[in-house]
Amino acid sequence: MHTPPRIVVVGGGYAGVMAARAALERRAHVTLVDADGRHGFLPRLATVAAGVGPIGDADAPLADLLPGVTLVTELVEGIDHRARALATADGRGIEWDALVLAAGAQASAPPVPGLTDHAWTLRNPDDAKRLRELVPTAESLVIVGAGSTGTQLAGEAAAAHPHLRVHLLEMADRILPSLPVGMADRARDVLRDRRVRIRTGVSLERVGPEGADLDDGTTVPGLVVWTGGYASNGNALLPDAPTTDGRLVVDRCARVSGHDRVLAAGDIAAHRGPGGRVLPQTAQVAVRAGRLAGANAARIAEGVRPRAGRLRHIGWVLPLGDGQAVAQVGPVPLTDPLTGRLAPLLHDAIDVRHLLTVGGLPAAVRHHQDFVSLP
Repeated sequence: MHTPPRIVVVGGGYAGVMAARAALERRAHVTLVDADGRHGFLPRLATVAAGVGPIGDADAPLADLLPGVTLVTELVEGIDHRARALATADGRGIEWDALVLAAGAQASAPPVPGLTDHAWTLRNPDDAKRLRELVPTAESLVIVGAGSTGTQLAGEAAAAHPHLRVHLLEMADRILPSLPVGMADRARDVLRDRRVRIRTGVSLERVGPEGADLDDGTTVPGLVVWTGGYASNGNALLPDAPTTDGRLVVDRCARVSGHDRVLAAGDIAAHRGPGGRVLPQTAQVAVRAGRLAGANAARIAEGVRPRAGRLRHIGWVLPLGDGQAVAQVGPVPLTDPLTGRLAPLLHDAIDVRHLLTVGGLPAAVRHHQDFVSLP
């Protein structure tokens, strides 16, 4: 009797759920290890935090998305390569024939006085749900970090709560410093039309109970939300593996360099696209890489040669609330007022496709019922 290969996946984010799904499709026995047992829809967190999207948009139980997967809700303590076992915080050892690391990037913050005591964060679904209760009653919202999350939160909050004074602060010389300039310029115009106060080229000196002190000597009063700071630490579980900016070096099959039976996908891995450039840490890259890693993990466990993948980053979509968004698909920008109305529909379509791909129609229906019943 054929024994299914044992595939263990660490992390229930976009890469992890796709890896688990791909391994299941190859009839593997899949164990998914995730500390809280929920899949967070990270691109939706700002919408939930602003009180615009339904609360169920923040996350969904992994058990609902991945029936047939053995779910272990524990922290990972270490890897025993000789025994091919994963050690968890509760003392158990989970044996594997191939392992997929998809733990993602971890939140980080600079050593700013008062930041951990007085500032809120927007890093996970629980943060979004807490802010959802605080934002409507605040008079002023101070968002520190004008990357994708901070800029989206500024736009969503300003559109949903006209009484709210929204401040968006960024250390770089423009908002959305990692995105195309055209997207950043259009997003800036949308925010300014909503009276969002944008300040660039400023750094946070300290945070107090009343607001944020900046390096230019000014104080911005209000509810402070820190939206910056993520870092990958691939060496946390693989101390001897080579990394690039903390991300595990992987080949085109998603195998970790020097570890033939260990694969990595998503933010924890330095995936490369056309021309060998390292791809950005986005959900779309994580989805494709996760599927590649899961399928190849099953192949390796079966004694079959893994297949090389062709990963790429297609573009960006950033909702700004009130039916507005900015996007770029390949070389084509969707940044003018007319095409900007199409971008939110593209964002919704991507999310629905992901939910259907991971859990099928039953999971999509269950998730929809959950967020309709939880306004």
